Amino acid sequence: MIGRLFRLALLFVTAFLLIRWLFNREQRRTVRDFIHTLAIALLASSLLFLLLNLAGIRL
Repeated sequence: MIGRLFRLALLFVTAFLLIRWLFNREQRRTVRDFIHTLAIALLASSLLFLLLNLAGIRL
């Protein structure tokens, strides 16, 4: 379990450093906005599935 978490953390750090190295400031802002929008969409969809599950509707 710790090995999987370490690999996931290593993947995120590598992706962060790669984005920082490859993109300029304006492009990094665009990537940050995209990731922020994606995170909100994932939270909204998980909340929707939770509400449907609590209502007894299983997809």
